[in-house]
Amino acid sequence: MEKIFEINILTASFAGVALGVSNGFISGFFIVKNINLENKNFLKAFVFSFIYKLVFLVISVWLLKEKKVIIILLYSFFLVFFQIFSELFYIKKYGTKRNT
Repeated sequence: MEKIFEINILTASFAGVALGVSNGFISGFFIVKNINLENKNFLKAFVFSFIYKLVFLVISVWLLKEKKVIIILLYSFFLVFFQIFSELFYIKKYGTKRNT
């Protein structure tokens, strides 16, 4: 039987970038939505977004457990890097709207 889709270094890197950007914007949206609330509610949103990103990383790496280590490392690196980058970009874009 012929494989339709095989995970290699290139597809793992691309998946890490795509999922990292989408997760960064999701968690950035939750943080920006709660940034003007009192500290307790903002802290809940921040902790929720951190736990969400951590759980997503653990589940996605667990699904890749049968692959080579370099594929898992590249995927994890690009996922975490682009999550942070897109979340900071989203929050910075919101900060320029507020003149802060």
